[in-house]
Amino acid sequence: MILDKRILNTSEAAYLLGISDRGVYQLIHSGKLCAYKDENHYAWHIPEESLKHYMDARLTEMNPSTAPNH
Repeated sequence: MILDKRILNTSEAAYLLGISDRGVYQLIHSGKLCAYKDENHYAWHIPEESLKHYMDARLTEMNPSTAPNH
């Protein structure tokens, strides 16, 4: 990963995905990107593994022959 963090905020995830913050919110609300909020807080937290999983799934959709071997 470009950022050396285990938990990302929406702006960091948007940067890595090449989309807007709003696009990240849409992915979260559609269930395509797993994220959570701490109790009594408004900011979304996106685990690095969740972002990797989403990116791997997108890569597989675009080109099944390049699916990562985990």
